[in-house]
Amino acid sequence: MNLDTFRQLLAPEGRAVLADAAALAPTEAAFLASLEALRKRHAPELAKAALELALLRVKARAKLPAADRRYFAREPLEQATSEPVARHRAARVAGFGRVADLCCGIGGDALALAAAGLHVDAVDTDPLRVAMTEANARALGLDARVRGTAGDALTVPLPDVRAAFADPARRTDGRRYLDPEDYAPPLAALRARFAPGFPLAVKIAPGVVQADLRSTDGEVEFVSLGGELKECVLWFGPLRTAARRATVLPTGDALIAEVPREPRPLAPVGAVLYDPDPAVVRAGLTPDLAECIDAFPVDHQVQLLTADRHAPTPFATAFAVEHAAPFHVRLLREYLRARHVGRVTVVKRGSPADADDLMRKLKLVGPHHRTVLLTRADGAHTMIVCDRFARGGAE
Repeated sequence: MNLDTFRQLLAPEGRAVLADAAALAPTEAAFLASLEALRKRHAPELAKAALELALLRVKARAKLPAADRRYFAREPLEQATSEPVARHRAARVAGFGRVADLCCGIGGDALALAAAGLHVDAVDTDPLRVAMTEANARALGLDARVRGTAGDALTVPLPDVRAAFADPARRTDGRRYLDPEDYAPPLAALRARFAPGFPLAVKIAPGVVQADLRSTDGEVEFVSLGGELKECVLWFGPLRTAARRATVLPTGDALIAEVPREPRPLAPVGAVLYDPDPAVVRAGLTPDLAECIDAFPVDHQVQLLTADRHAPTPFATAFAVEHAAPFHVRLLREYLRARHVGRVTVVKRGSPADADDLMRKLKLVGPHHRTVLLTRADGAHTMIVCDRFARGGAE
């Protein structure tokens, strides 16, 4: 879709085409058939753009609110921040009045910032994405707070902003970059455009190599949503609150440290096993979590913790350990069959075993369920049969 076609979609004629496209309930599999039907009544380019948007609105429903009223392009939708994550981040800059959203894409972060009460200067090099950001702001009634500008994030004038958020491009020609200095624009260039100590937040890839973070003077925050790692954000100036932070959403609980702890000594698998949230693991705060819940690592290479008593925590999935032994398929099958276990959930943490192959070999029958955790314990390939505790709240 180009900018001219998008502007046509915003006009009354375009809205009518969008309504017809949505009425077809299109799917990827039936795209060509739906397009052929739509082209019988509308101009080809407008019909195609409307049909693509109708498909993207369906895809966006699980990720973004009011998806059926918003405008999307495929690539920026794939990269857009989930609404709970954007809302969490916006809350940290809510007191700055006017902020810049650099590399704004289709406006997911700009809208979250505006919904938090901020006035937002949304900047992107792509005029189509800027136009979509402004249209999405109108769709959500936030247009009085969002001002779009097509331009270079490093040079566009920003005379009134008191803080800035940047989401630089991490992909070029199909290649994904992890080093923030390979982004467009690079981290160093983004920092250089503002005065030292300016309140700046920069989103980077959650898979960033830890060595690339060692020299940063900002806070490094890893964020998960529903147990899935979503992003890493660097916070500079007065936005920095600690060296490392792990935040778990939707609860918003955070584990923070200025100097992460050293690991505690290894312990054999006890009555409880903890699988730390990926945000905790990536933030390097597993030892801090262990200290909080009085748990100990089971191995130097995996991030599992163990204890004799269950301490509910939002920062890990906890399991009641029923049986732990060196890995052996026949012995595991016999153990499960003796307890009439017919269904298992296999979780791998540092194990070389093939989970699908294991499931085929177990050949279980019975009414009960267990989790089988395949891992390493003090260097040995280990199988742990367990039941999951309900996820705990904040301590």
